[in-house]
Amino acid sequence: MREHCHKGLMPMAELRHVPTALALPAEFKNFIQPIRDFKVRPDDVWVISYPKCGTIWTQEMVWLLGNNLDYDTAKKQLIYQRFPFLEAVGIISEEQKKGEDEDWVFRADTIAYCDQLPSPRYIKSHLPVQLLPKEIWTQKPKIIYVTREVKDAAISYYHHHRLWNGYTGGYDQFMQAFIEDKLVYSPYWEHLIEYKKLENEPNILINSFEDMKKDLVSAIKRTARFLLGEGGVPDDEAIAALAEHLSFNRMKDNWAINGEELVGEVKKRHGLDPRDPDLAFIRRGEVGAWKKEMNQQMVDKFDQWAKEKTKGTVLEHKE
Repeated sequence: MREHCHKGLMPMAELRHVPTALALPAEFKNFIQPIRDFKVRPDDVWVISYPKCGTIWTQEMVWLLGNNLDYDTAKKQLIYQRFPFLEAVGIISEEQKKGEDEDWVFRADTIAYCDQLPSPRYIKSHLPVQLLPKEIWTQKPKIIYVTREVKDAAISYYHHHRLWNGYTGGYDQFMQAFIEDKLVYSPYWEHLIEYKKLENEPNILINSFEDMKKDLVSAIKRTARFLLGEGGVPDDEAIAALAEHLSFNRMKDNWAINGEELVGEVKKRHGLDPRDPDLAFIRRGEVGAWKKEMNQQMVDKFDQWAKEKTKGTVLEHKE
């Protein structure tokens, strides 16, 4: 895959962690232990997913529910400042970390940034269960894990790589690499299965992108009960307003969420087409986009792969 990439914001996978088989960029190896040693607090709130499964959408919902629906702050402060990406420092290329002062997001030590945040902290990660901070399992903060239909996740990850990783290779080649677990944060099914095993833990909630699209109001209520208890659930009017704020068009137009300034800078740096609608932080947000973007041969490959990987697991007959 690497021969089809120019230097993007994020490098491609170059190594595998043992024993998890997690695919990671070379830059990441220096951050595995600091992440494992990261000090967790019991009042933290974590949003975790495999990439491109509705993470940002969930982050905005969770942050607002946990902060008394403070839309004013949410509109003024960028999501990656309110709800930082713990291991981002380990997946941003060394070249990009040498940017100018205005490129704070490229150069930030996100582990130190998360450590210094006042409580309650809101933290995002794409790490598998085995590489989360060790204190996750003793401090037991609230964790919301987000799932998405694998073919939709793969298509979204393809466009993500075109923008952030500078991928210029073929579509079919990328999809084959996804199936072969060669992309950063793969293996996909192992990531999902290990979290699904924890679904009955009282501090863990699993939401799906599809359920949020189908009935966002119900998803908000379920998440609010998990975070705040039954008595903390906002009234129907407030939930309707939050659902409107979280609608795709509002999210796509929201400066604090859509990364427009950062996306523009990345496109400019790497000579990407500024008019390409698929080169966006928030792209389409659809369920079933794979039906438009995958041919039947590729669909069959993904379905067979899913059947093989989920057989005998908690996901059998569920995916």
